Amino acid sequence: MLDQNSIAQLSQLKKEILASKDYAEGIVVGANGRFGFVKLDDGRTAFLNPERMQHVLPGDRVKVNVVKNDKDQLEAELEKLLDVGTGQFVGRYKIKGTNHFVQAEEQGARWLFIPPPLRKKCQENDWVLAELNKHPYDDGKASVKIVARLGADGDDFIHHNITVAQFGLHRNWSRDATAQADEIRKNIDLNGRKDFSELAFVTIDSAATRDMDDAIFVRKENDGWELWVAIADPGHFVAPGTPIAKSARGFGQSVYLPGKSLSMLPENLANDVFSLLPGTSRPALLVRISINSDGSIASYDFEFGKIQSREKLSYQDVGAMLRGDTVQLSADEAALASLQEAQQLTLARQAYRKKHHLVYEEQPDYDLIVNKKGALETVQKRERNDAHRLIEEAMLCANICAGDFLAQHKTGVFTTHLGFRPERIGEVRAVLREDLGEEFNSDTINELQGHIDFIHFLQTSADHRYLLAPLRRMMQNSEVSTETEPHLSMGVKHYATITSPIRRYVDLCNHWSLMQILASKQAQQMPQKVLDQLRETLQQGRQASRQLEQILVGQYLSDKLGLEGEGVIRIITQQGFGVKLLDTGFEGFVQIPKKVEKTFDAKRMTLQVGERRFALDDLVKVRITGVDLGKRRVQMMLPEGFPIAENVDNADSENTDETSLAQE
Repeated sequence: MLDQNSIAQLSQLKKEILASKDYAEGIVVGANGRFGFVKLDDGRTAFLNPERMQHVLPGDRVKVNVVKNDKDQLEAELEKLLDVGTGQFVGRYKIKGTNHFVQAEEQGARWLFIPPPLRKKCQENDWVLAELNKHPYDDGKASVKIVARLGADGDDFIHHNITVAQFGLHRNWSRDATAQADEIRKNIDLNGRKDFSELAFVTIDSAATRDMDDAIFVRKENDGWELWVAIADPGHFVAPGTPIAKSARGFGQSVYLPGKSLSMLPENLANDVFSLLPGTSRPALLVRISINSDGSIASYDFEFGKIQSREKLSYQDVGAMLRGDTVQLSADEAALASLQEAQQLTLARQAYRKKHHLVYEEQPDYDLIVNKKGALETVQKRERNDAHRLIEEAMLCANICAGDFLAQHKTGVFTTHLGFRPERIGEVRAVLREDLGEEFNSDTINELQGHIDFIHFLQTSADHRYLLAPLRRMMQNSEVSTETEPHLSMGVKHYATITSPIRRYVDLCNHWSLMQILASKQAQQMPQKVLDQLRETLQQGRQASRQLEQILVGQYLSDKLGLEGEGVIRIITQQGFGVKLLDTGFEGFVQIPKKVEKTFDAKRMTLQVGERRFALDDLVKVRITGVDLGKRRVQMMLPEGFPIAENVDNADSENTDETSLAQE
């Protein structure tokens, strides 16, 4: 039996052993082989040998002891499984003898066993949605179950099905949500609502749109205009915490994939009950905005009521009418007069925003048109016209007013943009000192008015306008936030979206806040946990759309190698540059051979190749030379090629991560 002194010595020894260990936490990352790595929170990466890798799966969060192996490399010894990273995932069905497995979509992923009771009727190489049944941490043996068969290669819309499953975009409505939607549809009551049907509201949208959530009316008022924006009002009928609201929070927004739309609200509500269909009475949030002749906003107010849209109009027809073309619009005289006034208002607002806020050059949009099998058939470049600009300015006005109003009441969800990324601000200031001189004061470029003045200076400077493109790549992305912070990229103090409550959960939440404020109640703030989940959900939706587009475009271009076209340089790395074709929006990467002498300026994002200098937004002619379907990349080259310098020992390495930036 140990005496107290021996126990104390053992305890001290244990403490010393523990103190000598290098404990860290991180995320498991798989590799093409049987081994893996742990990306540690402190920035280090530790090797996981094949034996230890058998006990974890990519995405797992683990606690490890970091040691040095005989190759003097950091290696991870597993200490504890902190969090399972694998839930549902997409993979291939594999059969070997009498055993059945799933191999995750990632190339080189391990085969995971499917116990007989958890199998479904699947064939070799079918795409499936699987779920982890047993984690391998304890004994190195993992098992999964099949949730659904997605289809086989060549099935109609197979890549749509895979994308929806991979990013969790299924719209599976619960019984309670379906029952709630039916109850709303049958018993919607507009009695007691103020009637605004005398105002000649119209909706302007694409011809195929069914979930119409905004309409406008404009009339002359003294020296300016009175702009009315009517917005669909699901918030009074879908209360927070109800089954539909919970589902909408999980979906985050409607997702529009090529040839397939996934609605945030049940379709019978989004496309019918709440959609501002013409000639039908619909509940609405009314925003009345008085706008001065110079385009400034004089005042605004919010009110809930009901409207009747006079007509559903298309961007094409309204744009043609505003352009002076002969076109027969079905709208009545009051609606036509409203559209003419709206065009004058739009011109005034555009001029005002260019002077007092920030306006960047318009970028073209593209529609991918798929056939009945879900494959890309053609691409239509969406030409912006005055009708698009008219609606854009009206919605911007409504959202700017909402941002101001909600900020006053210290509630709401804002869309913010905080300027340059903190980790890049040093580079930004270094560029400005070098190119604008030591006397240039960059202290306020991340503050609202300072940022506006700085961008205006670059936009109007013939000598320094070239800095705009590289500096914008050093800015943060816009973000949804409950903080009343500015939107620097737009140059506005506050911005809160309210114009698409059928399609965006943020807008629906802001409607709930407006309802509470107008009813003199305390508005509820979105909890941080919900906000974080919403940010992640919105990002997943964007990634899903992007990934599917890359797949469809890659397949489309596979038999069109040699196609040439003019494009604009969108990104530059030390290996080459990414190009976006002007006619189709297709993106690819021009890889410069190692033996070509080149100089890369990371701060200004330029690449000097021989006597030629490539910069962001330059126009170049390119030829499509290859498609890597697995990595979803399109290879391009300049038709004239690059001059190969003799005896050049170029140390630049092939960096697949940087090369793939052309597709991000």
